[in-house]
Amino acid sequence: MKPGTPLQLALAAVVAAALGSVAAVIWLGAALGETAVADASHEHGLRYDRDRALAAPLGLRASFAPASLVPGGRALDFTLLDRAGAPVEGAAIRVALHRPAGGGQPRAAQAAPLGAGRYRAEVGFEAPGFWDVRLDLELRGDRVGLVQQVRVEAAAAAAPGCDLSAGPCTVEAGGLSITLDLGRELVTMRELPATVEVRRGGAPVAGAAVEVAFAMKDMDMGENRVALAPAGPGRHAGRALLVRCHSGRKDWIASVTVAAPGLAPVSVRLPFAVRE
Repeated sequence: MKPGTPLQLALAAVVAAALGSVAAVIWLGAALGETAVADASHEHGLRYDRDRALAAPLGLRASFAPASLVPGGRALDFTLLDRAGAPVEGAAIRVALHRPAGGGQPRAAQAAPLGAGRYRAEVGFEAPGFWDVRLDLELRGDRVGLVQQVRVEAAAAAAPGCDLSAGPCTVEAGGLSITLDLGRELVTMRELPATVEVRRGGAPVAGAAVEVAFAMKDMDMGENRVALAPAGPGRHAGRALLVRCHSGRKDWIASVTVAAPGLAPVSVRLPFAVRE
């Protein structure tokens, strides 16, 4: 057999080194093991599915007191019910709040029993919108996690006879003057400018947090909420998008929520119509 050329010998050496490296990695992996890093959202989904499977045979659910489902509250009151709707006592429950759309800090607290299956956790919803309420409970040796979604809305003052398509609308509520402007082209599937001015006694209000939510009466259009950014003294601005309703409806309601320093959150509701 003829010896290989220098180039062939060099290529053979490279291949041998590469195969040796692969073999070494495989051996190290088998000897030392590998710690997998799981995706957090995937783990959350697995936990949610597992908890639902555990909770299903027990039929447990929580009934939340309507007075607790408001922004700015300090406590969440609820009744734990079994499959038959009877109150359940003797549970140790930890409550955690999470706002999927963002804009609120997650909060958690241990619930205190109030009797007759009622419990209270010293946590509140700091902003309106959809929130996930998680109840991690221990009951007669069982550990179960329940997740229920609630809608948190402040009582809203209505704007009588206001037409946003014709110009800005102003509503007086909670000592504040709140003006909403969505521009003159109120159409679906196109970005709309959303501007809110907040005044008190004629003077601009500084440091307020302002959000605009869009919904239809008696129609679930999903959560559509926009946090506006400061754009001058007492002025806040952002962009909104309205989806087309599959039923053909064009009537919408814009709810503006203002959390001004030192005041309870205030909401105003302004109906308007869009065109396609």
